[in-house]
Amino acid sequence: MQALASLLLAVAWMEPLPPPLAVLRNPDFDTDPVTAAAPTNWRWYLDSGTGGELVWDATVGSPSAGSGRVRNFRSGAREDFWAQCVRLAPGAFTLRAAVSPQLKANASCELRIEVLNQPDCNTSAGVLLTASVGNVTNNAGFETLEVARTAPLHSGAAWVSLIHRQTGAAQPGYSYCHFDHVEWDSQLLFSGSFE
Repeated sequence: MQALASLLLAVAWMEPLPPPLAVLRNPDFDTDPVTAAAPTNWRWYLDSGTGGELVWDATVGSPSAGSGRVRNFRSGAREDFWAQCVRLAPGAFTLRAAVSPQLKANASCELRIEVLNQPDCNTSAGVLLTASVGNVTNNAGFETLEVARTAPLHSGAAWVSLIHRQTGAAQPGYSYCHFDHVEWDSQLLFSGSFE
């Protein structure tokens, strides 16, 4: 299974990024991002230390079923995540996501945004701003994570990442983050409710 996930990962990151939109594609994980038809929506990254898994969970979600699950079994520092590129103009923005953490010690769920100085998320883009927020609860159902900032002058795009992170002190054992209902509010467009 890990070999198949690694192969799918390699194929996903080799295909060209679709042009970023002002809205997130599949923000409620209503469909499986791994088998979704082009344009690809959520990209996935597995830490090179192995042990990670990113899958679509058709049974868990908020407010309805369907979420992106990130987990890792191994010990030590690891970072596995879903990510998507969106257009972003200079000015105020708010990013929210629902997350249901089921974590081992020294692990966390994180919502992160990296604001870039180009209108897409290519490898030559410079990072102008990084902001993130982590879970507060554990094993208590879904909570809302929110990042509200101001994108600086020359902002053109941003990476939105939904992360399972663990520190070097993490021991073996499964640890999960179910992400769902990602909301994006920027100067370009407001995508507030997806029900």
